[in-house]
Amino acid sequence: MVTAAEPFWLHVRVQFDHTDAQGRVFYANYFPLVDQARCVFWEALGLSEAEARQIEYDTVIVHVEADYLGPAEFYDLLRIYVSAEELGRSSLRLAYRVLNERTNQDIFTARMVMVHVDLASERSRPWSAAFRDAIIGRHGPQVVKS
Repeated sequence: MVTAAEPFWLHVRVQFDHTDAQGRVFYANYFPLVDQARCVFWEALGLSEAEARQIEYDTVIVHVEADYLGPAEFYDLLRIYVSAEELGRSSLRLAYRVLNERTNQDIFTARMVMVHVDLASERSRPWSAAFRDAIIGRHGPQVVKS
């Protein structure tokens, strides 16, 4: 029986350049933060640096949706959770949850679908067995899309 791993998360400190004239994180700046967490997530799955680079190089983001639930300000410490929700033949749906540790409030959630592609042909291609095993090993077989 597969047991769920502890949720993966990454601490990120809000930098001054993340904020807008209101002193809050500008909405578009959450996306580079979750991208950063996603790259560290690959390593948490046991992928090497070279494998993480290759995953990022060989994928395209095809869908993103987000909800803004509360503010974060300069120097707030954010906890960014990343989890795989659905693994397809060549697609992966990830979920993100950002918690402001100063207020203990969820401030941002997002869902992202990425597709593994052959860049030369611009066609999707299946994930490697090692990548699939890493995702299933962390999240269990229920993550596989039937």
